[in-house]
Amino acid sequence: MIIANPIYDAVFKYLMDDIDIARELLSTILGEEIIDLVVKPQETSSENLAYTLKILRLDFKAVIKTATGENKKVLIELQKAKHLFDVMRFRRYLGENYREEDPTGKVIDGMAETNALPILTIYFLGFKLENVPIPILKVNRVYKNAVTGEILNVKENFVELLTHDSYTIQIPRLKVVMQTKLEKVLQVFSQEFLTSDLHKLNFQGDSNEPLVQRLLDKLTRAVASDEIRKQMDLEDEIDHVFEREFQKRLKEKDETTFGQADKGSSK
Repeated sequence: MIIANPIYDAVFKYLMDDIDIARELLSTILGEEIIDLVVKPQETSSENLAYTLKILRLDFKAVIKTATGENKKVLIELQKAKHLFDVMRFRRYLGENYREEDPTGKVIDGMAETNALPILTIYFLGFKLENVPIPILKVNRVYKNAVTGEILNVKENFVELLTHDSYTIQIPRLKVVMQTKLEKVLQVFSQEFLTSDLHKLNFQGDSNEPLVQRLLDKLTRAVASDEIRKQMDLEDEIDHVFEREFQKRLKEKDETTFGQADKGSSK
């Protein structure tokens, strides 16, 4: 089955614009049921680097049903990047959400009451992290007594609002394995299905999972879209410019390093 390659920002956003697909995909990644999902007004934003290289950002407000049956309102920040560059740009977006306040619907002394929401971050990376050989990484908080090492089975609002859990998905490390539901779903991103046309994957994995079927249907429609193909072509141009600029900077750095070494040896 030929589908559009979701490593491209245009295709990824096309998937996530379907709120039902977004809710099911995020639920599967988090391992918790999302019973309500709303795209925040600043739906997407991009950080323009030299030659318009971007981080794709999607922000959601969600109500999650926890394992204890409690409904918890959270912010979900999803960032996607095809290249490794300054990590501070990821942090800047996160900082923006830490400043977000959510209206409670109550009015106190004539003022609308607001509160902060816990944040969950999900990163889709189009590159490999050097020291993390696994495709799907979860980093979650543990409350621990720093003196005794005892794990505390508690939650505290102060801590919850100042720290966050994160999920990192390295697309180049995704393999065609189908052990868990999450692996079955994320196989649609696997570059092992890549064809000679970088815009397309020849999906040959397990499509029995209902969410996989919905993703495949959406990606089949994307591959036939003239507008999405044009956007992918533009991304290719940006990637080529980025690669030239990256190689240029590496060369300049090497020349500077060698020049300093030569000066040091001549003393």
